[in-house]
Amino acid sequence: MGRSMKATFLQRLQKNTLGILASLSFFFGSMLFLPTFASYATVGVWLFMTGSALMFIDIIRSLHD
Repeated sequence: MGRSMKATFLQRLQKNTLGILASLSFFFGSMLFLPTFASYATVGVWLFMTGSALMFIDIIRSLHD
C-alpha cells in the first residue's frame, strides 16, 4: 500500500468514524434485544439511542462540510 493510499484510507476512516461507531452501537444494541440477552435489554436501549444520536450528529456534521 503506497503512502498516498494509506493517507487516503486514514482520511476516509477519520471522516467516517461517527458512522462506524453509530453502526456498531446499533448492531450491539440490537443484539441485546434478543431473548438470550434479555437481562441486558436496558443496555441495548442505551446503545441503540447512542447509535441514533451519533448518526444524527454525523448527518449534521456532513451538512456543514
